[in-house]
Amino acid sequence: MGDYTAFTYQVPKNHRHSIVIDVEVKISASIRDVPQNQRIPIAAKALIDTGASRSAVSSLFVQTAKLISYGKCSIRQSRGEYISSVYTVDIIFPHGMYAHNIKAAEFFGHHEFDFIVGMDILRMTDIAISNAGGITVLSLRSPPANEHIDFTKK
Repeated sequence: MGDYTAFTYQVPKNHRHSIVIDVEVKISASIRDVPQNQRIPIAAKALIDTGASRSAVSSLFVQTAKLISYGKCSIRQSRGEYISSVYTVDIIFPHGMYAHNIKAAEFFGHHEFDFIVGMDILRMTDIAISNAGGITVLSLRSPPANEHIDFTKK
């Protein structure tokens, strides 16, 4: 075993249409009258989305946390393309797994989650979703192992 951080999450049976986990989103403290070099954590719900190329933060979270955008980006969805504000945040996963300086686009609408964990973060991990006994389980580790997970090997 090497140096890595990992966690496993069992998806509730009544919630198997998506995987939403508890995380902390760390934001720049300078907007909250705290020294600029500090970041403060805010509890959030995060959707694990392998179909999202980049991570994103909800407009409601942006407003509540009073985040300040550092730029814009173009977002493509099934409904078309739009220009989004971009924010820099850190994400702390369960058991201390950490993603630093994530460039998160803003998304709109009312959802059961505040943050979307996209492939920009997931590429920094090994991810496995298994369904033994009809129970869905997500497992993440960072940094990734030296070998791939290969279910065709015995």
